[in-house]
Amino acid sequence: MKQSAILLCMAGLLQLAAGTRLAGAQENPDPRVNYDSVRREIEGFESAIDGVIRETFSNPWALVNRPKGVLLPGYGQVFTFLVNIQRAVIKTPFGDYRSGQVVTAAEKKKRIADLEDRLVRVLLDHASALDQVRPTESVAIVALFEDHSFPEEDNQNKTIVLSTIKKDLDEWAQQPDRWREFKQRIKIIEY
Repeated sequence: MKQSAILLCMAGLLQLAAGTRLAGAQENPDPRVNYDSVRREIEGFESAIDGVIRETFSNPWALVNRPKGVLLPGYGQVFTFLVNIQRAVIKTPFGDYRSGQVVTAAEKKKRIADLEDRLVRVLLDHASALDQVRPTESVAIVALFEDHSFPEEDNQNKTIVLSTIKKDLDEWAQQPDRWREFKQRIKIIEY
């Protein structure tokens, strides 16, 4: 009798805990965030990033993963994409296709630097569209570069992270001739 009463109490507590957990998971974690607006902001910013990638890398197979953004509560918004700098060999169901264009190492570096500059401009030009990011939160762009040249060569992969606080974006977006100073102020990590 005692054991069944204890089991009933434990079952009741487990149901109560499970019900509380489920109800908590369905609630909006931050009532100040409008997730419909966040989705539209992210899609617009993804489109802007996609445009500068396609201007920088003309090869239609260069963009492996289109820009994707996400809101990280308490951090801000993060956008990431993957570019293959040179697709010299493209695997198809009919065998390997070797592209006639060979991009030199200097040209690769120039394209990456050009894209980095364009991404800084995207941050400045589209900062006002990121209304759901709080002034203390960050906006970051993570650019992943693969270099699959030829099968017998080593891959030269690179990652660039551009990040800044939304408050700085808003401040610098209003200033004329702001690009060079802003680029020196934002955090850029390459590895």
